[in-house]
Amino acid sequence: MAKHMRGEMPAQKNSRPEPPAYPREPRETEPERPETAPYDDYGDYDGEDEADFPEDDGYGYGSEEPPRRGRDIYQEQMRRAPRPKRRHPFPVAPFAVLLFIAAAALLVFALWKGGILDPVIHRVFPTPTPVPTAVPTAEPTEEPTPTPEPTEEPTPTPEPTATPEPTPPAIPDDGTEGYLSSDVLIYGNAAFELFYGSDDMAAAYASLINGFAEELPGIRTYDMVVPNHSAFGVPERVNDYYGCMSQRQNTTAVYENLSPDVVPVDVFDILNLHNNEPIYLNTDTHWSSLGAYYAYTKFVEVADAGTPAALDDFEKTTYTGITGYLAFATGEDVLYANPDSLDVYDPKFSYTCEASYDGQEFFETDINTHNSELGYAMFLGGDMGCVRITNNELSTGRKLLIMKDSYGNALVPFLTANFDEVHAVDFRYFSGYLPEYCLEHGITDVLFFNNVMTVNTSMQHDSMATLFN
Repeated sequence: MAKHMRGEMPAQKNSRPEPPAYPREPRETEPERPETAPYDDYGDYDGEDEADFPEDDGYGYGSEEPPRRGRDIYQEQMRRAPRPKRRHPFPVAPFAVLLFIAAAALLVFALWKGGILDPVIHRVFPTPTPVPTAVPTAEPTEEPTPTPEPTEEPTPTPEPTATPEPTPPAIPDDGTEGYLSSDVLIYGNAAFELFYGSDDMAAAYASLINGFAEELPGIRTYDMVVPNHSAFGVPERVNDYYGCMSQRQNTTAVYENLSPDVVPVDVFDILNLHNNEPIYLNTDTHWSSLGAYYAYTKFVEVADAGTPAALDDFEKTTYTGITGYLAFATGEDVLYANPDSLDVYDPKFSYTCEASYDGQEFFETDINTHNSELGYAMFLGGDMGCVRITNNELSTGRKLLIMKDSYGNALVPFLTANFDEVHAVDFRYFSGYLPEYCLEHGITDVLFFNNVMTVNTSMQHDSMATLFN
């Protein structure tokens, strides 16, 4: 380590390398320094008189070059010593600036993408209004035919849900079988004819009607069979008890055996839907005008004869205290104690009613006879051979002939509302030839109408046949 005037040089804190020592030749004797020589803190002579300093003895003193002070030597050594390489710190500030700029750019992009900056952009940079420029008129060219846009397939209309069939009311059952009086069933407070027909008789009747239709070329023909009261007023259990045949089955057998030239008019179901209403008389073999009205609506529907008239379109007259044939035949007190009410309906429109026994000579009469003593015979004036009713307010071009038994009397007044003329022929009392009569009077439609008892009676078949012989 280098020598210092005051001893060894203290160790350097910066661990700099030790400066090289200048070689000195050994001296025999060390010159004495004046004890009072002024030296500074670095060992340099600080006296005012340089002559007091000893002469150069070959070690640098008194030479041509003035002696260097210890501080200068130390500084020279420090300049020459190699310095350790300085490490450059990481540039934190520039990197932070770049990161801030990137974050700001991402924020601006997000705001622009979300449309939040649109109002600001349009306010700062408004869209310039284009300056209209004159466009030279071009030669007219044919416009290309526009390609039709594809149309969507129409949504298929869902099929309507079928309306469930209405359920007819249950027939009251008192738990008894009633009793017979003169072969007439007394059940509750009413009298009933029991039905003992057969499918063979139904088929025979249908064959007879088919033959009649062949004798009436060019005329629309229909057939209606009306059940009697026991089908809708007596429980099936009681009918079975007395061995009766099903009237539903019998009327169906008739319709199934009709030819294609004859249109069936099945009224069983519509009557059954109203079995809890007074559609039949309780003391007689016939139905009421209400039951006839429901059958009339069904026929108008099947015959496509317009809209059925409402009951309010007729003048209604009600008669009470009516006792019919079954009360007379049995003499049962319960029947006289519970008489019927009879509603008679007259047309409100203008009409003309004429009657004839042979279909040749007619005389004017009323459509109904208002005499309560006649009971059911008030309808159509009773059983006449031929009755002709003309609707003076209608002009449809259709004329109806109904070949009937007594059940048809209550039906005829309603039919007059839908046909120009209605000719009611009772086969039991008419003596003419029906095909000729139809041709002479321009009949367009013929309805063969009978109750189920007539249909299953061979004698009645023979009586009908006389109108075609």
